[in-house]
Amino acid sequence: MGKRTITAEDLQNFQWPGNPNISPDGKWVVYERTVINKKADDYETQLWLANVDGASSRVLTSTGTRNTSAVWAPDGRHLAFVSNRAFGWQVWLLPMEGGEPRQVTRFRYGMRSLVFSPDGKTLFGLVPVARGGEVEVFADDVSDKEAREQSEKADKDWANQPKRYDWLYYKGDGSGLSKGHCLQLVAVDVASGAYLQLTHGDYDVHSPAVSPDGNYVAFVSNRRENHEVVHASDVYRVPAKGGDVELLCSDVIAYQLSYSPDGASIALYGHKDEFQSATHTHLYILASDVRSLAHLTKKFPDTVQASCLSDMRANVQTPGPVWSQDGKFIFALSTREGRCEVVRFSVDDDGSEAAVVAGGDRDIYGFAFHHPSTLVLSYGTPTHPGKIVVVDIAGGETASRVFRDVKEPMTERRVPFFPEREVRLDDCNDAIVEELILTEPEPFWYTSAEGWRVQGWVLKPAHFEEGKKYPVIVEVHGGPQLNYGYAMFHEMQWFAAQGYAIVFVNPRGSMSYGQEFVNAVRHHYGENDAADVLHGLDAALEQFDFLDGNRVALTGGSYGGFMTNWLVGHTDRFFAAVSQRSISNWISFYGVSDIGPLFVEAQHGCDIYNDVEKLWDISPLKYAANVTTPLLLIHSENDLRCPIEQAEQFYTAIKRRGGEVELFRIPNASHGLSRDGKPSLRLERLKAIFHYIHERLPQAQ
Repeated sequence: MGKRTITAEDLQNFQWPGNPNISPDGKWVVYERTVINKKADDYETQLWLANVDGASSRVLTSTGTRNTSAVWAPDGRHLAFVSNRAFGWQVWLLPMEGGEPRQVTRFRYGMRSLVFSPDGKTLFGLVPVARGGEVEVFADDVSDKEAREQSEKADKDWANQPKRYDWLYYKGDGSGLSKGHCLQLVAVDVASGAYLQLTHGDYDVHSPAVSPDGNYVAFVSNRRENHEVVHASDVYRVPAKGGDVELLCSDVIAYQLSYSPDGASIALYGHKDEFQSATHTHLYILASDVRSLAHLTKKFPDTVQASCLSDMRANVQTPGPVWSQDGKFIFALSTREGRCEVVRFSVDDDGSEAAVVAGGDRDIYGFAFHHPSTLVLSYGTPTHPGKIVVVDIAGGETASRVFRDVKEPMTERRVPFFPEREVRLDDCNDAIVEELILTEPEPFWYTSAEGWRVQGWVLKPAHFEEGKKYPVIVEVHGGPQLNYGYAMFHEMQWFAAQGYAIVFVNPRGSMSYGQEFVNAVRHHYGENDAADVLHGLDAALEQFDFLDGNRVALTGGSYGGFMTNWLVGHTDRFFAAVSQRSISNWISFYGVSDIGPLFVEAQHGCDIYNDVEKLWDISPLKYAANVTTPLLLIHSENDLRCPIEQAEQFYTAIKRRGGEVELFRIPNASHGLSRDGKPSLRLERLKAIFHYIHERLPQAQ
């Protein structure tokens, strides 16, 4: 049977594996597999178990539609996980020697971020609690049916009642208006389900980590007096059996803690810049007793972060720092020039000797390590959504990272996967990938404004023929402090299947090219970042003779939506444009976005009190009268990151002057629609983008 081109509906046929976790004896791997349930128009996640040698693989869970966040008991005999099978999101315990899972918790608002005590008798995690209040549970005599009815009634009553707030950030995209809950640290007895609330107050707690002796639980929190306006994330600890909270470190904005095997140190990700979105994530070690902080990536050129974008992700939890058993090394993900790789850092170094131990032209979005040399990777490629593999890094190939000036050449060669030998643990996506015609993006590099080197890719049409010219769609990513890379985009592959070539670049502001590069967009939106997009198009047209420069369309979402709005107000070179979940007015964005004040002040260095003129100057709305490009504005009605009024303002301004513009409103969807929205709505979005562009495609000259 011959291969076929990909369809929009093929989105429903992919599987997304991730979040691997190795058993304490190193013999088994548990991972999550997410699929789309077409009948329910929703997602379903189940846990799978595989031998490290790849000999067998089987599904562990089948009850409930979301089974996630699996953690091994220290002796490997049980697996704790979070499931929605009964009483909302509760913790369940699965005996690995056989038997059915047992429900451990009955928290009214569920539990997350599970961590076992060293003796396996206690589970620590985070529970939503009313601000300043105590944990709420379902009574012992309440059935699952009654619990659901209580929760549904409470949700309905809350939705229909007036809401009163006295804190700044009172809403969140994807979660909606705040119900006044804070995440608090709770200890749960595994045998009885009895619990102890370890933290209290009007502060969220994140990233719990248990000391190897079991005496303390470390966590991060912003408990400062002015926490509403100061972005902070300090390190604390509390006795595991209850007691006073103790501050360990307030020198960095910290997250994702991990105790060393001997308990003397805590590895953490963090940075010292309040405006985190344009700052590289660094790796630190905190001496838990003497409170000293060592910077392990001071001379490491790249971010310690997985920053590649894809619409082929589901429930991915980026792992924190992972220690080797001997305490000499820490493993972490890091992104460079569109590749996300596993890097090994020595605890006695400053990052100059860091070694990439698993890499190549791919996007490693998750990993787990078992001493001395076993790595389990979850990774995708431009033509494969995701897979789970095991590699052995003992004596294997490594690569180093060096600083690169923004004007210097990049790694302008393809990098093979290493380690070369890998053991496959899953079969996700292989059958459908084999069935489809998928195009490998071709990287290119170019010189843009001020002599800066920029990276981009061109995706050929699926049925490419030499000598033919093809229309072009330029895609601009969101963030802006994220990046395109060696990951699959179903959206782009489908556009290519329709006969279009796709051009996508990483303009300044993107991750994976160094600190100066990622910081360059801050305070300079619409300047050289816009030039990078246009120069990237010009460079692609020059380097790839099959691109039709007279038939170029434009689309982008979030920051990419801002850039789309900006460009159509400053150039008429696109025959059509589709702006998604966009920003048009920074003045109103400051007050309506769920991150408005922090984001605007961080990205633009100003606020609405003193810099209204500057914010107006960089708002696409100011230039709406210049728009002559046919424009479709796609926006989710429940988007709280870039609220729909941003699209409404731009739409009204253009429409009032007789411009060619349409507004496509998507109900019951938030800012993350393209990645995790309701599947049917994701398809509606995809088709709206393509058909708006295709219906306006000029005839070839």
